[in-house]
Amino acid sequence: MVTKTRELETGGNQAAVDEMAKKVKVAKDNALEIMKKAGYDIGDVVQVMVDPQLPFMGYTMPRGNDKYRIVVSGGSVDSGLLEGLLVHEMSHVYRMKTRHLSHNGQVIEEAVNSFGKNVAKYDYQQKIMHDMLNDIQDLYADDLSFKVLRQSKILPIEDMSSFLQDWVKEEPSSSGDDRKDRWINAGIMIHNARAIAQMERHKVPDTGNKAAKANKEFLAKLPRTMSGQFEYFRNLLRNLDENLTEDNYRALLHNYLSKFLEIAEKN
Repeated sequence: MVTKTRELETGGNQAAVDEMAKKVKVAKDNALEIMKKAGYDIGDVVQVMVDPQLPFMGYTMPRGNDKYRIVVSGGSVDSGLLEGLLVHEMSHVYRMKTRHLSHNGQVIEEAVNSFGKNVAKYDYQQKIMHDMLNDIQDLYADDLSFKVLRQSKILPIEDMSSFLQDWVKEEPSSSGDDRKDRWINAGIMIHNARAIAQMERHKVPDTGNKAAKANKEFLAKLPRTMSGQFEYFRNLLRNLDENLTEDNYRALLHNYLSKFLEIAEKN
């Protein structure tokens, strides 16, 4: 494993860098072991790196030759969630290694390109569409990771509830740019749908109905033409099928993106 930090690159506190590297190595080894015990052995194909400035928990990227790099944020190292994060990212690796269609970049690219190159002209639009597609990949990865986490008992069910509930936003964007706000709020609605669908998909309790209440507040502040499509996205994401074919996955992605663009671009 290679752990790389900006402090190391700039000659920072070596003791702190070494301690971070030790924590990440222990978490990586533990995550690999519990993945293997759950039947999802990925072998020695993962490099883990730390980016202290990463504004979100982490991500995975292929390195070529069936090797992968997981990048985690500096804040995740001492969050108490590092092993769970690595299990999630290793579940993405397992999906990629086993060539699951949910992680087939060519099919995803074809689905996006089918709408034309001008459909997402601005950076914020490209990011929203990327995040939407990532939500689907995350759900397929978490079909594995939640099984692993439950079996290993490293993440209590109440922590799973809190983690997913905190994703649900109740305040829409109101920047004054109508088109940008429609795109952003459609994206938030889909992320809310993903969190609630995931709780339902994995029987994670919505303690105190926190997520449901936050989402209800959010939807009440949207135009009915947008909020009325929430159940479409919730049902689609809750009922994703493990056994995909290329044709039905293309159709799923096309319908998903079409419905999003219908409400994001509606005048």
